[in-house]
Amino acid sequence: MSIESVQARIAEIEARIRALTPEPPAPQPVLQDKSFVDGANIPTLPSDKPFNVALAEATGGVNLKPDNPPFSPEIESLISKYSAQYGLNPNLVRAVIRVESDGNTKCISSKGAMGLMQLMPEELNEYGVRNPFDPEENIAAGVQQLSDKLKRFNGDLPLALAAYNAGAGAVEKYHGIPPYPETQRYVQKILQMISNP
Repeated sequence: MSIESVQARIAEIEARIRALTPEPPAPQPVLQDKSFVDGANIPTLPSDKPFNVALAEATGGVNLKPDNPPFSPEIESLISKYSAQYGLNPNLVRAVIRVESDGNTKCISSKGAMGLMQLMPEELNEYGVRNPFDPEENIAAGVQQLSDKLKRFNGDLPLALAAYNAGAGAVEKYHGIPPYPETQRYVQKILQMISNP
């Protein structure tokens, strides 16, 4: 066999291997508008979209990663019920509960936030909560509050989460995620827990 025929045979085999090898997946588009949290780039939604479009994009394809199992059937049922009522994806609500209380209905923070979604005392009257440790009342109020924050910030999920943690006034004061380490970690943690399929 000549060198030319060996090289031709190698080229033929390489061509066949390339034909059998699947194409690599196309790169996913990256949102250009970003919020900076602890030095990490976290995509946010453009604010020029209509609210219903931005909200659908912010909450429509949110999934918990497999290392975040569901809660008890009672809590899962309430998450589904109030997520549907207020137009949020239940997996987003589940992630907020996971970070806020890890499913502990009796959780109280050092700042006085209470229950599954860590409602502050001043929010109880605003959202008609009599017993913040009742899972239904707490989830109903927390989901409504999160929905309100998304509306207030035109569907921008990182800003809504920052407002849920630090208050809408702080987000407006700093024109973005406030420079509070706790809030920055909070937003980053929730956004890391959820992913778009």
